[in-house]
Amino acid sequence: MIQEALMDKSLKILAAVNMAAALLLLGPAVVLADTDGFVVHCAPLLFVGANVGDCNDFHPTIQAAVNHAEPGETVLLGTWVFDEQVLITKPLTLQGEGMGSTSIKPAVVSANTSSLFSGAPIAAILLVDGTAGVAVSDLTIDGLPAGSLFACSPGYVGIFYRAASGAIQDTRVTNIHHPATPGCQAVLGIFVQSANGGPGLNSNVAIVNNVVDNYGKNGITANEPGTFVTVSNSMVLGRGPTGPGDAAQNGVQIGFGARGLVSGNTISNHNYLPPDFVACGVLFFEGGGGVGRAKNNTFAGNEQNICTAGAGLANAPFNQ
Repeated sequence: MIQEALMDKSLKILAAVNMAAALLLLGPAVVLADTDGFVVHCAPLLFVGANVGDCNDFHPTIQAAVNHAEPGETVLLGTWVFDEQVLITKPLTLQGEGMGSTSIKPAVVSANTSSLFSGAPIAAILLVDGTAGVAVSDLTIDGLPAGSLFACSPGYVGIFYRAASGAIQDTRVTNIHHPATPGCQAVLGIFVQSANGGPGLNSNVAIVNNVVDNYGKNGITANEPGTFVTVSNSMVLGRGPTGPGDAAQNGVQIGFGARGLVSGNTISNHNYLPPDFVACGVLFFEGGGGVGRAKNNTFAGNEQNICTAGAGLANAPFNQ
């Protein structure tokens, strides 16, 4: 039901194949510099999917295809479960065959980056680091079984845009969670971070038409000055009610000076019992100079639909 609702192509804001071109609005111009005659790189070697006719070459892993791609090129993923963590450090399009067909589901993860704010280690399944114009679409990021094999350190993130910009669309991020230690705090479905802004450190990410569910602490998190996110037409589904020993969850957090628009989403099941801690559908936290806005969202089963805490500005008109 969730997948069918979100796969309606009439809701697309960015055309899947041409998404990278649309993303020029989000970052510096991407100049194609092809040197090998290949501009569409595919994985796995035995590619199954509707896009196979577009492939120029084939690779055994996503990382191998990404490494071979030049800035502005495309990596297509077939119907497959990929057991790997992926690092992207250049502008490109990463497109699967659909969230029900293409999965990145590592059996084991390890720390591959760190928080720009605290320096704490983070294990990210898909890490976009220090670049602009990265478009991710039509796949699933699945955090189990890897999340059951370690506790609260390193932090655990499904998709991490780290001083990076682009778009996430028609994608599911699920099971970013430690079932045996559910109270861990640095366990996030999607994380966008900018390290207080500055040259090369700003992050501008469109998060459109996705499903984020069964996460530890927050579904979608945008932190620090220099960060701007648009979260729209997505389903953000918490595990609530949670309780003692578990996390007080938030669906979408915009905090510590980040800015963002949260619009047209369905955000549900964020509540904590007994109500010793507050769980929020949307949390604007320590805004500082940031501005957050929420409008036209549908809420259900949240302890509080919209919360504001600390200094900063937020407004939430037209919500249901």
